[in-house]
Amino acid sequence: MRSFVNLHVRTEDASGVRALAEQLRTPGLTLYVVPDAPWFSLYDEALEADEDPAALQEALLAASRLGTAAAFMVLEDETLLWALAAGGKLLYQYQEDESGSSRRRGSLPAGLDPQAVAAAEAGRPKSASVRALAQLLGLHGDHAVVGFGDLLEMDEESELPEEVWIFEDGASAEPELFVNRPYLEEEHAGG
Repeated sequence: MRSFVNLHVRTEDASGVRALAEQLRTPGLTLYVVPDAPWFSLYDEALEADEDPAALQEALLAASRLGTAAAFMVLEDETLLWALAAGGKLLYQYQEDESGSSRRRGSLPAGLDPQAVAAAEAGRPKSASVRALAQLLGLHGDHAVVGFGDLLEMDEESELPEEVWIFEDGASAEPELFVNRPYLEEEHAGG
């Protein structure tokens, strides 16, 4: 069973994403950014370790100041929290608990089919739900179904995606960049 947490922002402001990554990253921990225009995907060691919905929402709202932002948290491939925000405000949030009950807050933005979203939210396993939701958002599904642990494993095995920015202590002002690497592989992307 898999658990993962990730955050995504749709923006053209790469320098804003770099500043956001530095703002969100906890000292002593690492944060990865995978750019895939028009989306930037952020994988934060602290967010994944804590599995705290309030901390994820705070990060989502910060990211949404740069553009439309989406966040996903899947626990043991059984429960899903996902949310959308823009302009520093929460637009929509869906959250399940261990008992299988769910609740929704806010409303979906225009352009997202409520029936398609509801069908995706009901999917099993929850990594399949996330893939379906990512597709509705125009976000690459492979980026939506991985977390910090997956990127850390890829980093250790020298199999990071084509371009990754790594933010960690002791780094120079610019994050370490990896380019010309194999694309996210199915075995690491929850598929």
